[in-house]
Amino acid sequence: MPVSRRAVLFGVPATAAGVAAPGLLSSASAQTPHQSPIDIHTFHAVNSPALPALHVHYPSALDLSVRYESKDGGQTGGCETRTAEETVLSEIPAGAAWVTVGGVRYDLANFHFHTRSEHRLNGRQFPLEQHFVHLGPNGEKLVVALFITTGGAGGTLQDKVLATVPEECDEDVHIPHANLASALPRDLSTYRYEGSLTTAPYSEPVSWLVLNHHRQILPASLSHFQTRFPDGDSRAVQPLNGRTVKYRPQHN
Repeated sequence: MPVSRRAVLFGVPATAAGVAAPGLLSSASAQTPHQSPIDIHTFHAVNSPALPALHVHYPSALDLSVRYESKDGGQTGGCETRTAEETVLSEIPAGAAWVTVGGVRYDLANFHFHTRSEHRLNGRQFPLEQHFVHLGPNGEKLVVALFITTGGAGGTLQDKVLATVPEECDEDVHIPHANLASALPRDLSTYRYEGSLTTAPYSEPVSWLVLNHHRQILPASLSHFQTRFPDGDSRAVQPLNGRTVKYRPQHN
């Protein structure tokens, strides 16, 4: 039986991976929900240095277009109504940025933000969480999640995007020559688990790589984003349901 990408990412035994590989999931095998986000308890995470490293191939100069992702803009009053399904998103041109894990390439499709953070770390909820959504050769979803706090000096990609987020139903904001290569920290240690999308249709499976290292931004950048979502745009924590979280140290 060939080893699935899930087995490579999470160190799942080949027999189990064959049963639960994305292309082989059935209604019977998906009865136990494996939803996201979760509360990651670091002392329960299994240290797994043998898991494949995360290699990031993001460009240092890329023209970005940032938009408010509205779910009700075409409805009466929709442009003034905020929902947890909405966010601020930047779609990435096909083939412009990608990561590789275990020799498999996952192209970056978009990045977006949630406030407050969707995942928690030992019960702690952060002011903001950024999701980098990637697609594999057969449409497999891999999301790299980054916790964001205040206290930075400014000048990060996150500062530039968050300080200029458009209002719902406004025109897209263009950021020329954005340094996407600096978007992730040098320390790429991750907590890995299998979950789902955090917005409808909450589909499974999604491979989650939650970065241990955080990004700091200016308080004004955070405040500007949060004015768009005064009630937040994050999903509640979901039950672990027997899943194992693995920690892959990667101190570059």
